[in-house]
Amino acid sequence: MDARTRKIAGTSHTVLVTGRTGSGKSHLAQQMHEASPRREARFVVVNLATLSENLIESELFGHEKGAFSGADMKRIGKLETANGGTVFLDEIGELPTRLQVKLLEALNSLKISPVGSNREICLNIRIIAATNRDLGKMVNEGLFREDLYFRLNTFHIHLPDLASTPERIPALAKSFATSAAARQGRHFPGFTPAFEAALASYDWPGNVRELKNAIDFALAMSGDEAFGPHLLPAPVLRRRAHASLALEMNRFPTDYRAAKSEFERLYLDEVLKRFRGKINLTAKQSGLSKVTLIDKIRRYEIDIPRIKYNAHLKQENIA
Repeated sequence: MDARTRKIAGTSHTVLVTGRTGSGKSHLAQQMHEASPRREARFVVVNLATLSENLIESELFGHEKGAFSGADMKRIGKLETANGGTVFLDEIGELPTRLQVKLLEALNSLKISPVGSNREICLNIRIIAATNRDLGKMVNEGLFREDLYFRLNTFHIHLPDLASTPERIPALAKSFATSAAARQGRHFPGFTPAFEAALASYDWPGNVRELKNAIDFALAMSGDEAFGPHLLPAPVLRRRAHASLALEMNRFPTDYRAAKSEFERLYLDEVLKRFRGKINLTAKQSGLSKVTLIDKIRRYEIDIPRIKYNAHLKQENIA
């Protein structure tokens, strides 16, 4: 969280969090609760996109036994359950108009009545709402009540895509790793520079949610050593390989013949180092004849440490 968000978290004001799916809205809401004076009380999540209208009403406000068909027992609503704590209303844009009125009344009066009951229950809750929709546009189209919109929008926090804010990646990744390790009773050994570079080189099309999944995967695959890039899921590794290739390609001239020669020089330099300058072994592994390999070494003036060759090359360098 930045300084502004941390200040907002320390209040009990209602907050509206917007951002594309997977941008980390639920993670931010959880962080804000944990940084608030209500941290010792419950953090209750209601995903409105997954519930029908009847279920939303019962989920939020509760119901009495026999209040409607199928209500064979009393149910305590999430607003009452969260008393003293925080309620996170995810996908608030999916709330039906009739229930928008009822929610607004509850927020204004801080009282609710369960479905099928006349008794009033006093509330002491904080609301954090989130959506990936444009509520302002929905207000103009008559799909969302303006008064509820302004009631929820006391503080507005917009979360941009992760790809446009790469500076968020290290802190988010470490937060996810630390939390996941703590839940599993494990020690988080930290990240290697190569791991952090791999995270930074990926564009995260699945946003913060994909980053969290990648960190969970890396933790599951890791031992006691700091995370290396080999622990990342295949899509991230493929993107890292493509980025490395693109970086290497920038080193080559645009002229095809010049680029081909430069590649050959780099290739021979690398393979000779790999086989410690042994000509026969390098020729065998590369598929070149010994004569051709020696000719190319001279042509590209490749300097091989500990190898001294003349017109015939010394015998000890051939093996």
